[in-house]
Amino acid sequence: MLLQLNIKNFALIEKLTISFESGFNVFSGETGAGKSILIDAINYALGGKFNKDLIRTGENKTFVEAVFTIENPKTLEILEEKDMKSEEDLVIISRESFQSGRTVAKINGKSILLSDLRDISSTLLDIHGQHDNQNLLSEQNHIDYLDYYGENYISEIMEEYKKSYQHLNSIKDKIYELSGKSEDREKLIDFLKYQINEINSADLKETEEKELNKKFNVLSNAEKINSVINKCYITLYSGEEEKNSIYDNFGIVLKQLNSIKDIMPQIGDMCTSLENIYYAIEGNIDEIRNMKDSVYCDKNELEYINNRIYQINGLKKKYGNTIKDILDYRDKIKTQYEEMKNASDVIKNLNSEKIKLENLLKVKSKKLHEIRCKTAHVLEKNIKNELSFIGLEHSTFKIEVNLEDKFTSKGMDKVKFCISTNPGEPLKPLEKVVSGGELSRIMLALKTVFVDKDHIPSVIFDEIDTGISGRIAQSVAEKMYTISKKHQVFCVTHLPQIACMSDTHYWVSKNISNNKTYTKVKKMKKSEKECEIARMIGGEKVTKLTLEHAKELVRMADSKKCKIK
Repeated sequence: MLLQLNIKNFALIEKLTISFESGFNVFSGETGAGKSILIDAINYALGGKFNKDLIRTGENKTFVEAVFTIENPKTLEILEEKDMKSEEDLVIISRESFQSGRTVAKINGKSILLSDLRDISSTLLDIHGQHDNQNLLSEQNHIDYLDYYGENYISEIMEEYKKSYQHLNSIKDKIYELSGKSEDREKLIDFLKYQINEINSADLKETEEKELNKKFNVLSNAEKINSVINKCYITLYSGEEEKNSIYDNFGIVLKQLNSIKDIMPQIGDMCTSLENIYYAIEGNIDEIRNMKDSVYCDKNELEYINNRIYQINGLKKKYGNTIKDILDYRDKIKTQYEEMKNASDVIKNLNSEKIKLENLLKVKSKKLHEIRCKTAHVLEKNIKNELSFIGLEHSTFKIEVNLEDKFTSKGMDKVKFCISTNPGEPLKPLEKVVSGGELSRIMLALKTVFVDKDHIPSVIFDEIDTGISGRIAQSVAEKMYTISKKHQVFCVTHLPQIACMSDTHYWVSKNISNNKTYTKVKKMKKSEKECEIARMIGGEKVTKLTLEHAKELVRMADSKKCKIK
């Protein structure tokens, strides 16, 4: 749900921070006070259209930030997909626009394209009364809403259909891959054969690169290695010029110490320790001697290793980062090569499988169609009842379920919600409804029917009170309150029947100071709410009678709210 809205320099709003509650939220105020500006600000933050007139006069930029909790699984899915999930499980949307026309949109501090912003915001909030951000208006979503309504009957067969549909697509992709132009196919076969032969001729071993690098390091540094080994051998064993070697000096030391160990017994342990070192040096001298004779620079071998490393690196550039990757790639294209060589047989088998799958999908699609037609009949009846309840009793609502000749991920049906709001008028798609008030009430009826199915947590009804009063207004209010039991609902209204049903009431006012206009919003207490409803009943002047009437309306509304589950 929408937790908070932060606005700077948007239309008549200089600076505003407002926190929202769950349940039924109502905005009221005098005409022109700026109630719709709040809706415009929310719409703007969620990726709606922008024009420079939205920037407060005299300012260079406007900024709106909306903070939502995550309650829709689809929201979480999109955020994780785009790596925008926050640790607090919040969605913080901000949008800033400048006089130059530049716009910066962010979600949880990360910049985002407006198209992606709209994808995410469509899972957070619906705005009804305008032709923006309306999931229920979009024809492509109608099949989903119909299926949601009948999910107990359709889910099992739909799951079976989707598996078969995915299998069909994979077969089609394979056929397309193998059925290219014969000339192109032959070229590809030759190319694959060339690649396989090139890798095979190299006779690669997974571990050889490590061994080659090891040998290369030794051979390329043979001169340095020999020089070091010779010096070490001379120092340890031969000695330099007229100096004794370390080995000889060690022998002299041992001989002298052994001559006095009988006199000083404690020297015995020292002699033993030094003898161990002496024999260890002797052993190392033997190893160095062997090494000295074995390390030499074989130019032919070095050239071979160089060429081999060069060959392997060339193959790595073409086929993979490691020898294992190269060999895996070869095995993969071997399969592709064999398939393409035998393409006609493979395609024949695939086409046979494709026909079987298509026949199976047609059967499943017809079952889906039958379920949808039955569900549509029930749904039409329920929506018609809701429309009648809110003053659209003369309307006709129809769900068109047409079986087409094309498979989609949802079957072969095209579903469209159509309505005629007046007798004698033809049925029209929902998005063709022009009247803002009618459209809002239609959406209200649909929302009521789908209250348990719709995962969008917040909804705004704007212009819903256009052309209604009395009993119908009361019915509309009750329906909105019903929806607010499971969704956060916002409504801009001039009607006391709607306002008195609110859980939270906000007063929107306009003030003029120093020849500048300011819009402000205040969350009202119960007594303030009663006064505002009295104003809505009797006009600007609130009398004792209108106030009593307002209090009575609120009491009756509170009583009715207790009965609505």
